Amino acid sequence: MKQLSRRTFLKLAGGATAAGFAMGSPAVLALRRFQPVAIGNRLEDYPSRDWEIVYRDQYGYDDSFTFVCSPNNTHACRLRAFTRNGIVTWIEQNFDSGNITDIEGNKVTAHWNPRGCEKGLSMDQRVYGTYRLQHPMIRQGWKQWADDGFPELTPENRDKYLFTDRGHDTFARVSWSN
Repeated sequence: MKQLSRRTFLKLAGGATAAGFAMGSPAVLALRRFQPVAIGNRLEDYPSRDWEIVYRDQYGYDDSFTFVCSPNNTHACRLRAFTRNGIVTWIEQNFDSGNITDIEGNKVTAHWNPRGCEKGLSMDQRVYGTYRLQHPMIRQGWKQWADDGFPELTPENRDKYLFTDRGHDTFARVSWSN
């Protein structure tokens, strides 16, 4: 069997494509539908593009505020949160690091601009996530110790109120006023 060279393959493919165009293949007929349409006055006959409102309003917001983010690190980055209907929709870096001063008037260097990490930019997931803490909780053993009048923590009481078994104690929901 004779091996087909690349050059011969391209010649044959080009010829087949030309024959398809000449014969009016379905692909060619489909492309003919995209011919330019003659429109007299574009302001009168312009097609409706109301669907773009959803796209253009995707990043719309009602209000924004800045906050300092320090999630278990000491960087204290200043971020800006954008809200819509009172819910934070996204967070971004605030680009004014060179203008910030502390209480004593010390100014931050502009070389830190912009600051922010993925921890801070995903802070809204911590606030609105399904596993967030939604109610005040207290360890059941500590609550029992408080309800019993805070007796002296002898070795027996430490075991009784589960002070020596931290991490395995259950949590009890308490009211905001406790």
